[in-house]
Amino acid sequence: MPEKVCRDLAPDFDFLQKISKAVWSVEIEPTEFEERWAKVISEFKLENHDWLLQIYDKREMWIPAYFRDLFLCRIMRTTSRSESENNFYTKFTNAHLTFVEFYMRFESALDAQRHTQGENDNSSKHKHPECKTRSAIEKFASEVYTTTVFYEFQDEVESALFSCGLGDFKKEFGLEVYTIGEGIPCRHMVWVWKAKHIHKIPEAYVLNRWCIMACKKPIFDLEGNELEQCVQHVDRKRLLNDLWCEIHSGVSLAQGNELTISALVDNLRSLRLDLESQSSIVDGSSGSVSSKAQDIEFLIGASVPTEILIKPPKVSKNKGTGVHVQGSGSDKPLKSDKEKVVEQSQKKNRLCKGCKKMGYHDIRNCPEKEK
Repeated sequence: MPEKVCRDLAPDFDFLQKISKAVWSVEIEPTEFEERWAKVISEFKLENHDWLLQIYDKREMWIPAYFRDLFLCRIMRTTSRSESENNFYTKFTNAHLTFVEFYMRFESALDAQRHTQGENDNSSKHKHPECKTRSAIEKFASEVYTTTVFYEFQDEVESALFSCGLGDFKKEFGLEVYTIGEGIPCRHMVWVWKAKHIHKIPEAYVLNRWCIMACKKPIFDLEGNELEQCVQHVDRKRLLNDLWCEIHSGVSLAQGNELTISALVDNLRSLRLDLESQSSIVDGSSGSVSSKAQDIEFLIGASVPTEILIKPPKVSKNKGTGVHVQGSGSDKPLKSDKEKVVEQSQKKNRLCKGCKKMGYHDIRNCPEKEK
């Protein structure tokens, strides 16, 4: 905008400030944006500016007012997403791994992510922010919303209950949609719910994106049909997360008491033995559970042989590398001709018993020795 438009205007004009205020107001409707845009364009007599006309025709592709219905929280650029992924996976992998090693470490990385997610779910489920009022709506919000969103909503609750900033809002009202942005109820809605003796936020105003269990939802195909296998996977994942939550909660409650910890360990061990016995009965073996070794065999399409016939070759050293390789039969690097001459000149002359002459050789490498 400064390059295309502002250079044609006087320096003291505040065109950029006014047009930015119209563009970046995310709380307005598209019709209101169009009115503000037309007002600014008319004020500065830019109705026939070719570039402004061109970008205005494409306003639905870049003006935030047209994206109010789309969830854009924490959106990242492609470079930021790539850097984030690289930063995480380089803690587990490197460029020198074989494909099988990469697969195993990739599984470890996913396990670490799932473990962290389980801990966060457990913390969100059992640790709620402190309420500042006795409002049932605030208590309900602390159990539903994430911590950051709850603190934003908490300010609205305090304003609705204790502040006089609502003005003359005590008129005839209905449950209209008021939000402070991004779908979080505002103080006016809280005031209405309090006046109507509503003790919980209506379900229509609790967006799943701000809930503590927002990740636990079904997956749909391109036609909007819920995938059966994904439903089963989500249900299984939800049960596993609930299981980890119960385990973490039990460990947290048992901390500080050795008797309680010992009893918890005994109960878990007894439960594990029961599960192993049930698994052996069902499978007809002593615990034929799918392991990562079996996953790797399935991945590469071969099983581990009982007898290894082909072994890796011995490490050999290429001539002229000058690098010592263990197991190659030589404990010293190769020397160049110059190094040999310098080393030879530093040796003392000695008497050769073969040719009876003084030199740098002996009877073993005497040049006059008969071949």
